[in-house]
Amino acid sequence: MKYTVCLAGLGLALSIGQAQAASITQITANVGVEQDVITLQGHPGFFDDLSGAGYVFFEEHRRILLAEANVWDQSQIPTSAAGLTCSSGGTKTGPSCASVPYNVISQGTLTGTWTFDADLLAGIDTSTTQSIGADGEIVGPQFLGQTSDVSRFTVVSGGRLVENAITSTTLVFAANNVDLGDGGGNDIIGIVARPDPEPNIDSSGAILYLAGSGSWFEDAQAAGTLPDLGGILFAQMTYDEISSAVYPSGLEEQFEVVIDSGIVPSSSLNVASFGDADGSSEDSPLLPDAAGFAEGATAPTFSFDVAGAGEEVVFVDPEIAVGYVYDLIGEGTIAQFVAPTQAKVNDSDGYVVTLPDGTAFTVLPGGTIDFVAAGKTGVTTFELTGIDQSLMLDPADTTTFVAGFLFSGTGQGSTLTQTALVIDTDAPPPVPLPASLALLLAGVGGLGLVGRKRRAAA
Repeated sequence: MKYTVCLAGLGLALSIGQAQAASITQITANVGVEQDVITLQGHPGFFDDLSGAGYVFFEEHRRILLAEANVWDQSQIPTSAAGLTCSSGGTKTGPSCASVPYNVISQGTLTGTWTFDADLLAGIDTSTTQSIGADGEIVGPQFLGQTSDVSRFTVVSGGRLVENAITSTTLVFAANNVDLGDGGGNDIIGIVARPDPEPNIDSSGAILYLAGSGSWFEDAQAAGTLPDLGGILFAQMTYDEISSAVYPSGLEEQFEVVIDSGIVPSSSLNVASFGDADGSSEDSPLLPDAAGFAEGATAPTFSFDVAGAGEEVVFVDPEIAVGYVYDLIGEGTIAQFVAPTQAKVNDSDGYVVTLPDGTAFTVLPGGTIDFVAAGKTGVTTFELTGIDQSLMLDPADTTTFVAGFLFSGTGQGSTLTQTALVIDTDAPPPVPLPASLALLLAGVGGLGLVGRKRRAAA
């Protein structure tokens, strides 16, 4: 018996038939954020008048900001040490000035999608409470579990894509009845997006805090349900990293990057639930659990493990995307392609599917191309074009283009990859995420919320 399996994503690895949780959820935030880059090696305005060495930190400060830190608004980077002061009274001399950090602040808009298993929220312990410590972090947050779910983050600043990141590990935390300073209490959920660790980077990960009323968790447990994500009152996104390296000279270079949205209303969020995410329909697509960028690419490639698909239809999903390239790697062929329905992608004139030999097929929304019936029995790759540019499909959105596939002869190692064909709507070229902004969880001992301490700005 044949059945439909929906896969959603842009070049991520999925397992057909793997056990899926019943409450796979995505929360997307579109919020203004501030990037605060703090150089820690010495204030660029420090003037060494004792040895006559002059502004000894200025050039290194400039190099860090230009080559290492990915400052979003580079117009904020000083071009001259003249006028830079770093201690009370405006003096550029003295030992205190050598250790004063220096801040460069930029503004941007972050679009982030956190994917997690909401079933983990069933493990919240309401018999204990958590608090905010002197450093602004939640003391003793409840760690509820970890899943392999893909999350995606982009930041646009000054009309330019300045951050472009994908993570494949999600950690879920909770804090019960936290006093945020107003004398009341809020129940807090923390969703942490974390990829693999990178050397010399200590980071909080990309954290989305969701705050509800002080009875949010208790009401859910009394009703025998999970916390209702429609009950989010406000949210905050934070990211904090310290990067360091020791050079042969023995000099240790450090800088800190803080990205913070501040408190934002729940209206800034979009919550989508995919239920079992078992691929049984367009509304319950399998979601990817891995992704990557080809060298120089700005759109990710998502890959789907279709080894267990057998002779069943499989639906798969993915800058503005105007098309996709699908490629089946390993055993098997693609027997049929099913276009997304108009209810999912409002593109009434349909699409064009082109094979490597130039054979082209047109297909309307919800329609099927039967390659085998058309005499094309060895199809392993094709290009889909014709997506209406005005739809502004995000190639990184894992649920914007759910398409169906019927495979033949797939087996161990069979993988379907999906890569978006994109158009660049920005005049300057996008800037890929530097290694220094890899999203890495530094530990589960504390989660920062409202009051993260920052080094004082110069």
